[in-house]
Amino acid sequence: MNFSIRTKLTLWYTSLLFVSLIAFGAVFSYSLLKIFIYRMDDQISSVANMMTHTIIRPSGEIFLPRDFDIILGRFFGVRTTGNFIQVLDPHGEIVARSSNLDNFRLPLTKGTYHAALGGATTYEVVRNIGRYPVRVVTKPVMIGDNRLVMIVQVGSSLEGMDEIFHSMAYILISAIFASVIIAAAVGSFLAKKALKPVKTITEAARRIKAENLNERIPAAGPQDEIGRLTATMNEMIERLENSFKQIKQFTADASHELKTPLTILKGEMEIALRSRGDTAYMREVLESSLEEIDRMSYIVRNLLDLAKMDVEKGATAKEKVGLDRVVAERHDQLKRRALDSGIQLDIIENKPLVINGDLVRVSQLVFNLIDNAIKYTPRGGRVELFLTEEGGKALFRVRDSGVGISKEDLPYVFDRFYRVDKVRTRDVHGAGLGLSICKEIALAHGGSIDVESEPGKGSTFVVSLPLAGATGQHAAS
Repeated sequence: MNFSIRTKLTLWYTSLLFVSLIAFGAVFSYSLLKIFIYRMDDQISSVANMMTHTIIRPSGEIFLPRDFDIILGRFFGVRTTGNFIQVLDPHGEIVARSSNLDNFRLPLTKGTYHAALGGATTYEVVRNIGRYPVRVVTKPVMIGDNRLVMIVQVGSSLEGMDEIFHSMAYILISAIFASVIIAAAVGSFLAKKALKPVKTITEAARRIKAENLNERIPAAGPQDEIGRLTATMNEMIERLENSFKQIKQFTADASHELKTPLTILKGEMEIALRSRGDTAYMREVLESSLEEIDRMSYIVRNLLDLAKMDVEKGATAKEKVGLDRVVAERHDQLKRRALDSGIQLDIIENKPLVINGDLVRVSQLVFNLIDNAIKYTPRGGRVELFLTEEGGKALFRVRDSGVGISKEDLPYVFDRFYRVDKVRTRDVHGAGLGLSICKEIALAHGGSIDVESEPGKGSTFVVSLPLAGATGQHAAS
């Protein structure tokens, strides 16, 4: 059976209270019983002692008149009222007994008799005298060389104690059940009040959907567990809102980037179909179409790379990658393009460093950064590469003398489809995905990527990747 948290809390609270009260009642009753028994033992033992000193003469002769209990009370001040007194000889035979015993006798078991022969006083409860149990003390009287001359038994009814304990049990049981019922009602009320914010959070969370992710759960009250839960839920909703915004923006930008070359292709093809055998014009159209197809292929390839990296979060290959060799190979690969663009591409420092990662992705990271620097550096500029070690990490820097990035654009350069200068980006066939891919690769390898830039003076991109713990070794490329 499924219970609500409110019901469970109430049941746990009342169950704990019930068990605690039962335990308290048991301990209290046991302690009170021990006190009653101790006081009764003290009382009957006192009567037995006075009996032995009163009815025993120095010679050891027993002075025991008829109705001795009445005589002892009147003339010797021995309080025998309410006590059962029985005197036995050394053989266990009854010599005398108090008048209130009538036809009853206090039992003398074998164990008790043997204890008396040894001079030991015993206490026991007997149940064959009247309606209520009787507490009996059996005290041997010894003289001379530990010779047993008589046995005195004094008993007292437990009627008063029995009535007290029955009344106390009734009161305790009634009080326990009343306390549990009241505690259950109060506990249910308090649980409802304590869990009311949870109900508010649940209702608010149900209202928030993809269309209204800008709403937040009202956070009123102290920063306790409920307050922290509310804050966590609001943070989660904020992350969802940002994710939905990124998805929408990503979809819109991707659609726009793909729509433009498709529109150009369609327009050029329609014009080509209307042309009449102009071979030169047809060739020009085909070349332009190939450029647009290349551009779409570039966008689609980058989109697939980003999608794949999103799926493979943290699941990069862990092979040894010689980062210095990767830098050298990508430098050789892009040097011709840089020269064609009138840009000087140089490796200033290339320290032998080894990292753990995916060779293909690391190569793509280095390629994208160098290619990006070449694209945004005007003719006559310079691109410099640095690979150094700092704090147990490999630092790869790409410094260019390009146009730079404004302070307003710096926080967004690694966002997908973000372009600093959309007109100029179109001239260099950019789609705003290269730096996003670089960021994803760096993060997947446990590293980071940053940029420093000043408009008109150029930019410096810095990639930090953790070392594999061994330097000076080259991995297979």
